[in-house]
Amino acid sequence: MSISTIIELVGYTGSLLVVISMLMTSITKLRVVNSLGCVIFGAYALIIHSYPTAALQACLLTINIYRLYNLSKNEKEYQISELKNGDSYIDFFLKSHYKDIEKYFPEVRSFSNNTTTDEVARICIVCVGSTTAGLFLARETSKGLLEIDLDYTTPEYRDCSVGKFLYDYLRNKGITKIVAKNEVAEHINYMKKMGFKREGEIFVKTF
Repeated sequence: MSISTIIELVGYTGSLLVVISMLMTSITKLRVVNSLGCVIFGAYALIIHSYPTAALQACLLTINIYRLYNLSKNEKEYQISELKNGDSYIDFFLKSHYKDIEKYFPEVRSFSNNTTTDEVARICIVCVGSTTAGLFLARETSKGLLEIDLDYTTPEYRDCSVGKFLYDYLRNKGITKIVAKNEVAEHINYMKKMGFKREGEIFVKTF
């Protein structure tokens, strides 16, 4: 492989990363991947002596670093409200985010149709100001034991901070054990970050 071909591949790699970053819903991931793309594409621009392009990438990298710094400093102030079965907001939220929810909870239809029954004992919404960041549906099958039907966070807040806040809240409310069943790889990664351990076909978190 010639040097010129390698240089071209570097340029394509940088451009591809920038494009991929634009497809991401997480602002933090977008900034990180975009920054990496700026570094690689900026290096390519310097190699081919395209200094205006290199300067542009340097500016974009600086902006990304500044935004990432601000994101790390701005702690989100979450609040939790517990809803009652039959609350119309539950169906509204499920319908509004249905396509995304179904990616992680393929059985969404089975419990979205049961939100007005006594099956769901604990219903929590996690808010940032007036914005709902997450919805949690579970059944308390015995004192201190929850079985999760839905633990969903909107893409904008999908950095595990909602989950950490929620589980701290549940622990403070006397919950000692939480059980979940899910085979979606991305959600399994989330559960592991939240401290769940696989036990056969289920995942268990104890406090």
